[in-house]
Amino acid sequence: MGCVLLLTAGHTLRAQDREQVRVIPKLEHSTIRIGEEVKLNVRVVYPRTEMTRLVLPEDTLVHGVELVQSRLVDSLIINDRLQEMIYEVTLTSFDSATYQLRNISALVGDSLYTATEAPNLIVNTVPVDMEHPDQYADIKDQWKPAFVWQDYLMYLYILLGLIALGLAAYYLARHLKKRQTKGDEVSVEEPLLDPYEEAVQGMQALKQRELWEHNQTKQYYTEMTDILRRYLYRVYGMETLDKTSNEILEAFRTEIGKERMYAELSKILGTADLAKFAKYQPEADENIGLLSASMAFIEEHKPKQESTESAQEGGETL
Repeated sequence: MGCVLLLTAGHTLRAQDREQVRVIPKLEHSTIRIGEEVKLNVRVVYPRTEMTRLVLPEDTLVHGVELVQSRLVDSLIINDRLQEMIYEVTLTSFDSATYQLRNISALVGDSLYTATEAPNLIVNTVPVDMEHPDQYADIKDQWKPAFVWQDYLMYLYILLGLIALGLAAYYLARHLKKRQTKGDEVSVEEPLLDPYEEAVQGMQALKQRELWEHNQTKQYYTEMTDILRRYLYRVYGMETLDKTSNEILEAFRTEIGKERMYAELSKILGTADLAKFAKYQPEADENIGLLSASMAFIEEHKPKQESTESAQEGGETL
């Protein structure tokens, strides 16, 4: 019995709090002209134990009155049971009439409360004196803005940037052309040494540098095969400079034959490919041995200049 009485008393207290909920709208001005804005202050008094928010239509409060915006501007504690929220609603209208501002509500807890008062908003038209129309000026022509040189700085910067890019491109092209011309001049120069001497000196210099002792095995075999490629090109005219090892071996077998150290050349090129592309690290003896094999290959294919000279001398004698 005691529990039932306690629950009944609590329910009655909440009902009393609900009776004190009030939604009070008040216009800042009751009269405006067409197109003007006016502030509508809405005070919501509600129990502190509840949550509340202002509830308005989406964009039109009543027909002819439009909602511009609404926002919470203040919050006050009235006593230990009640609290007050103050909202500011901006309204405007473009039709002259007298409007009764309804549809102003607040959601307190789960219950919707509507303002009991509906203030009147009077919207007047702008007075026009039709008896003296000369006092109203005609529509003016479009004004041309004054010239301000700072407004064109961006275009000036763009123009200067384009000029700078053009100059840079011109000098770059000129520089590359000079380099190409120098390269062409160098390429047409005749080598100072004959193919055999050039290859022997290249191999001797490569041996003295001992690149494999300085973890430069890849560079060692690259230079070795480059010497052999150039040697074959100069002695036999074989296009070796831009060919793969297999293509060089195929051309060598076809044009020269397999009996003139073809197997040695195949081993040199194959080991060089492994060192250059598969990170193969031959032993020091193998490095020296392949360089010796390269020297022997160069000796085997040494151009026979003496026979050519003798033939020339014999021709002159005859």
